[in-house]
Amino acid sequence: MHNLQQLVAEWRKSMAELGVGRRTLDELENHLRETVNQLVRSGTSETEAFRSAVTQLGTPPMIASEFRKLNSSTWLPVKLAMGLGILLAVALAALLAMQFDGRGLTALLKIHVWTVTLGYVGTFLLGGIGICFVCQRCFSDFSPSRLEALKQTSFIFSSLAAMLTAVGIGLAMLWAKAAWGRYWAWDPKETGAFCILAWLIFSTVIHRWRRLSARVVLMLSLIGNVVVGLGWFGANLVGAGLHNYGAKSLLMLAVVAASSLVFFVLGLTPTGWLRLSKG
Repeated sequence: MHNLQQLVAEWRKSMAELGVGRRTLDELENHLRETVNQLVRSGTSETEAFRSAVTQLGTPPMIASEFRKLNSSTWLPVKLAMGLGILLAVALAALLAMQFDGRGLTALLKIHVWTVTLGYVGTFLLGGIGICFVCQRCFSDFSPSRLEALKQTSFIFSSLAAMLTAVGIGLAMLWAKAAWGRYWAWDPKETGAFCILAWLIFSTVIHRWRRLSARVVLMLSLIGNVVVGLGWFGANLVGAGLHNYGAKSLLMLAVVAASSLVFFVLGLTPTGWLRLSKG
C-alpha cells in the first residue's frame, strides 16, 4: 500500500506540472484508484495494477492535452442546451414585458413566472444533456477528462436551476401575501414547487461528493425530469390554480416521464453495446 501511495503521489505531481487543476486531479485519482482496486481484487499486484490503470486512463501529457482541448471546445449538446436556455430567457422576458400593466404586484408576478420557468426548464435542459450522454454512451464511452467536464457542467445547470426556483418561490410567497393575505397554503402547485426545489438542492449538494461519478450524476438528471414533470404538470391534474395548463398537462407529464425512464434504463446498459452488437 505504501508503494501505491508513492506511485500515486508521483503521478499527481507529473499531472500538476502539466497544468491539470487540483479538483480535476482529485476526480482522476478517484477513477485511477477504483481501477487499481478492481485489478488488485482480480489477483494483479499493486504495481502492475497501477501501471495498467494509468495506461487505461492515459499518459499525463495526453490527459493534459485533452483538457486543453476541452477548455476551448464544449460538447455540442451542452452548447445547444446553453443556447436554448439563453434564448428562452430573452424570449420569455420580452413576452412578459409586453404583458406588463405597470402595477407593482403584476411586476412581482411576472418576475416570479420568469424565474420559476427558467428554473424548471433548466432542469429539463440538464435532463436533455443526460439523454444525449446516454445515447452516445450506447456507442462509445467518454474519456475521464470529458466526464469530469460534464460533471462540472451538470453542477452549474443544477445550481442555477435551484437558485432560480428558490427566487421564484420566494417572489410567489410575497405576491400571495399581498394578494391573498397568506404566504403559503400547500396547494398542489406550491407542494409541487417545494418538491422540485428540494430535489434541485439535493442534486446540487451531491455533485460535491467526489466519489459520485459523472455517469451517476447525469443519470440522476433523468430522474430530475420526472420530478419537475410531476411538480409542474402533475399539479394541474389534481386542482386548478392561478396558472392552469389544462388537459395538455397529462400529455406533457406522460411524455416527460416515459422518455426519461426509457433513457434511464438505457443508461444502465453496458458501454458501447450498440456498437458491439454490430460487430
